[in-house]
Amino acid sequence: MTKERTELATPYLSGLLEFWLTKSVAGRPPVPSSIGPADLRPWKDNIAVFEVIGEEAGTFVYSYYGKALTAAFGQSRLGATLDDLPPEQRAVLQPEYETVRRERLPVARVHTAVFGGRTRSFERLVLPMSSDGTSIDKLLVAAYEMTPRELAARPPMHSPGPAPGPGSSSSGPVPLTVQKPGASA
Repeated sequence: MTKERTELATPYLSGLLEFWLTKSVAGRPPVPSSIGPADLRPWKDNIAVFEVIGEEAGTFVYSYYGKALTAAFGQSRLGATLDDLPPEQRAVLQPEYETVRRERLPVARVHTAVFGGRTRSFERLVLPMSSDGTSIDKLLVAAYEMTPRELAARPPMHSPGPAPGPGSSSSGPVPLTVQKPGASA
């Protein structure tokens, strides 16, 4: 819990992060059973939930996929795994999700790439959850498309790492400071 907190451009993501913090107890990520479907209603169309299977290099299985994500990306991923994604997408998401599992902290980033033949930008937030308080067995991921005005108004997010490849760009994942889950930031 030592990284600098980055302001999120999307108010919905800020609200989801604050909600996640209220469900965190004693410096631990929330227990999935403490979050009911009705709790997630404000974000339901823009979230995906992953079941994490395996300890070391986990398999990430989509157990929920929101309607806005289905519309934005042309299909539902419900029941699919990260291994089912094209290699270039998997190469971006797998390390990010593994980092969230290892660090047990939320990560946010803005990703810009060509989706459906046009360049679009999405602000993303990845939140860890733990049924046993030790291992991260679920990830709650939210993504909201950003308008050009929102992109221009946001402060730059800096993160180390390689430059994006041709045809896509992304500001890499940025760990968020969560002073202590369960405490307000």
